[in-house]
Formats: sequence, structure tokens, C-alpha cells
Amino acid sequence: MIKTVLCAAVLSLCTAGVAAADNFRCPNGAIVSTGDTQSIVAIKCDPPTAKVSRMESEAGRRGATILMTVEEWTYNEGPDRLVHILVFRNGILTQVQTGGYGK
Repeated sequence: MIKTVLCAAVLSLCTAGVAAADNFRCPNGAIVSTGDTQSIVAIKCDPPTAKVSRMESEAGRRGATILMTVEEWTYNEGPDRLVHILVFRNGILTQVQTGGYGK
């Protein structure tokens, strides 16, 4: 009985992290979240300070290689604010990273 309760608690903690979304408050005050498309982010936020694009590959089903476009949008709002990097994979916001203070 105790093992079952403990396993259920651990499982619920693990799945709670999967459902969490990263949010970013744009310089203009709008909020975007992981799962949003590049188009939505472009509409809601001001243009980023910088954009970097690259191709990445990952193993797919049956050993096939899948190519995806990865784009990173950097928002640098100056020395009093943290730098944020929005990572898009195939046009979908998948991660919001926070760096040090801007310049």
C-alpha cells in the first residue's frame, strides 16, 4: 500500500513538469508561451534584438534522420534587465532561456 502511494506521488510529480510551459513577457508587456508559433510571437512581441537560425538533425522512427530548423530570438533590454532567448523548433516556441544582464 505504501509503495503504491509513493509510486503515485512520484509519477504525479514527474508528469507535472511535462505539462509546465515556459512564459516570456515581451518588452511591450504581452505574454507568450511555449507552444506558440513564430507568427504569434512576432505579432505579440516587438522585434528581437538578434535572430540566429540553424539546421539540426535528430533520429526519427526506424533510424531515419529528421532535419529541423532551429531559430533563436534574443531579447536584450539593457543592463538593468536579463537577456531572454526564445528557441523555436520548426516554427514552434519550445524553450525560453534566461541569460545574464544585457548590455
